[in-house]
Amino acid sequence: MVFNYTRVVSYPFPSLRMQCRFPKSPMGIATVLLRLSFGLSLLFVGLVHYMTFQPFKGMAMEGLGALEPLGMVWAFVLPALMIIGGALLALGFYMEVGSWAAGIALASIPVGMLLKPVLSGVSLPSVMPSAIDAFIWLIVYYLVVKSCVCCTDNCCATEEE
Repeated sequence: MVFNYTRVVSYPFPSLRMQCRFPKSPMGIATVLLRLSFGLSLLFVGLVHYMTFQPFKGMAMEGLGALEPLGMVWAFVLPALMIIGGALLALGFYMEVGSWAAGIALASIPVGMLLKPVLSGVSLPSVMPSAIDAFIWLIVYYLVVKSCVCCTDNCCATEEE
């Protein structure tokens, strides 16, 4: 008796079995490099925040007045969002999740920094450099996400030879 069967291989993560091709157009190359460098930079900043956690937690809590416990909780959450968002954006997997994580992390920084002068005696000129830096990160984040939308919809895909 002969049994004919086909072995079915299932992958636990469907996006890991996608084929990766290097882009051939200059815009595609620039998009991949921008996404990769931004994602890795965000990942590394999140890691550094955890590596120097006590000073970072102090900075996050400082000047929030009655909301200092919220600043302590956010000091734990913010680096995690940066690490998750940066890693997913750099790898190009689960772009929606990576965009949400990175966006929430980056958008919360200028809001939190500019909330400090409202809640306590922290002077506005002392927090403006950090807020402006965060807005620069948000502009780059927007460019990364905008440039990646096209490639996830396969409108940038090249014809296979």
